Amino acid sequence: MKKTILILSVTTLTVAFGATAFFLGTGKSRQVLNDPAPKFTSASLQTFEKEQPTVTVPTDTNKATKSSNSADCFTYECAYQQYVDMLEGKKPLDFKRSVFIYENTYLKGTLNYSEFSNHFTTVAQKLTDYINKKGIASYKTAAQYAIFSYMYEPSYLNDNQVFKYDFNDFLGDKDWTSMFVTKVMKTKTGNCHGLPYYYKLLSNELKAESFLAIAPNHMYIKHIDEKGKWVNVELTNGHLSSDAWMISSMGISAEAIKKGIYMDGLSEKESVALCLWDLAMGYQQDNGYDNFVLKCCNTVLKHYPTSITAIMTKQNCLQFIGKKQQADAKKKGLKKDTPEMIATHKQFKALDKQIKDLGYREMPQDLYEQWIKSVEIEKQNTTTNNKN
Repeated sequence: MKKTILILSVTTLTVAFGATAFFLGTGKSRQVLNDPAPKFTSASLQTFEKEQPTVTVPTDTNKATKSSNSADCFTYECAYQQYVDMLEGKKPLDFKRSVFIYENTYLKGTLNYSEFSNHFTTVAQKLTDYINKKGIASYKTAAQYAIFSYMYEPSYLNDNQVFKYDFNDFLGDKDWTSMFVTKVMKTKTGNCHGLPYYYKLLSNELKAESFLAIAPNHMYIKHIDEKGKWVNVELTNGHLSSDAWMISSMGISAEAIKKGIYMDGLSEKESVALCLWDLAMGYQQDNGYDNFVLKCCNTVLKHYPTSITAIMTKQNCLQFIGKKQQADAKKKGLKKDTPEMIATHKQFKALDKQIKDLGYREMPQDLYEQWIKSVEIEKQNTTTNNKN
């Protein structure tokens, strides 16, 4: 079928800007085409930085006010600068601080970093004692074994209360803080965003190597086993899963794996960059899409070029900006495309092409919910086979 080249106009802009995106670790999809104030997004890809015209949209300065250089400042602009300092090497990379920053910013500075940090120090000491009592300190995976036991095996370590997946609000619909590590700390429940972050924080505290890994609408943990092979830790139910099972059950394309958007262990810098994306999402929950979200996405992609979450969020942001430009042009009675509209549409379409070229395939919400249930079935099957 012959393709038609779109000449952007006030009329065609409505058709041109349409996208579906997902929040990482929730499986939530959102069609934002007809939503005047889109509120949800997630996925990632390759950086789209070269020769992009600047898109400007007014930002409410009261919502993103620059603050001091205090380590505990919690305005969005100040939080953003703390991530930039880490990502650009002005300050050491600190995943624990990075998680705290976006949660504390969204919660308007109501968290205490010492309390947050001490939680992991305390648990890590308890796990260190456990490792020593077990006599397994010489094993490379001793820390992984201890964390897994602490989270998923009832014992004195966890007061006989294992960590569980939150099926009541796993999309963060009722409360955005359902995505947070502080929610996991308080309730021992979370989704495939908060739980992997919590696991990695404990691993870092024990000076062990665990890596966040991305799958369609999902996040999990990867680490190296005693034989030097990768192990996938599925935090939805405390199960070890194979690459083959994840690829087949989640419908991950070979192209997506080859291009590095899925199933690679994230570096510490990429993990910190992902927290900057979390900051953008918290801001967007409060204020909607504007230049601040766009700025965060561009910075994330500078340091984590294959972040499908940041690319999809950037595309949604451009969609919102394009619709605003369309509305402004209509109010002024303009019938021709403005340079800003053309530039925005060009960026939007380029991102759309990147997403497809990188092998991204949308996973509908109902399919994701089915997958979550299948994880438990897979765990039961594996347990039965191991007993046999």
